[in-house]
Amino acid sequence: MSHDYGLELTSNSKVGWAFSLQRSESCIGATELCRRLCYGNGVRYQTAGQKAKRERNFRTVQLLLERGGPELLAENLVMLIDQARPRDWLTAKITGCATIVPWTVRIHDVGDFHSVEYVHAWLIAARSRPECAFWFYTRSFTQADVLALLGELARLENVQGWLSVDSDNYSAAILALCNAPTATWKLALLQDEDLDPDAIPSIAEVAKSIVSFPYHRSGRYVTPIRHKELTVCPAVTGAYELHNRVSEPKPCQACSFCLPALRR
Repeated sequence: MSHDYGLELTSNSKVGWAFSLQRSESCIGATELCRRLCYGNGVRYQTAGQKAKRERNFRTVQLLLERGGPELLAENLVMLIDQARPRDWLTAKITGCATIVPWTVRIHDVGDFHSVEYVHAWLIAARSRPECAFWFYTRSFTQADVLALLGELARLENVQGWLSVDSDNYSAAILALCNAPTATWKLALLQDEDLDPDAIPSIAEVAKSIVSFPYHRSGRYVTPIRHKELTVCPAVTGAYELHNRVSEPKPCQACSFCLPALRR
C-alpha cells in the first residue's frame, strides 16, 4: 500500500486560504439539491490534483483521529493554520500595524464536519490560534451530537458558523436554530431557481442574519430574491473581483460579512 498522507490547504480566489475534504465521505447532511448544485462539481474542483488533495486530506484526518484522537489532528491543523499567516504577520506584530491581508481560514470550501471527534479537533485548533478568523458553512445540523459541538465552535470569538440551507432542508435548519443557544448561528441560503420566496419570512423569524448565495456557474447567476432580511453575497453578483494576488484581500476577506466580528 502506498504511503499517501498529508494535510494541505487550498488557495481560493474567492475566500483565500481554505481546507477541503472529500464530499462523499464528509458531507453527512448533504441534500439532493446541494449535491446537484455544489460548486465542487465545477471544472476547477474536478481536476485529478484537486480530487486527490481532498481524498488525501480526508484519509489523513481519519488516520490522525485513529492514532491520536482530536488532539493529534488539532496539532496538525494548527500547523496548516500557521501556513496561512500573511507574509508580514511577524513585522505587523512588532510594529503594531495591520497585516497586508487578514489572517483567515475558511473551514471547508468543499466538504463538511462528519464526526464529533473531527469537530473537537477544529475546536482545539481554533482556540489555539485566537488571532486567526475562521468561518464555515455546514449542513451537519441534523445529527444532535455533532451540532452541539459545532455550536461550541461557532461561539468562539474568532469563529463564525453558518447553517447552510436550501429549499430541501430549511425546515430542519429552523428547528436547529430554535433549539440552539441564542446568537450562535446565522443562516446561509443556497437560492436555486425553484426556491419559494414565501419561505423567506418564516426563515427570517428565527435567524438573526441570512446571507443568500444565488446559484451561479460560469459567471451567471439566478435572479436574487430581495428581502429586507437577506444579504446577497456581493462576490456572486460581481461586486468583487475574483483574483489570486497575494498582496490584496480576497473578496470574502474584503467584504467580511460572513467572517467573525473579530475581523471587522
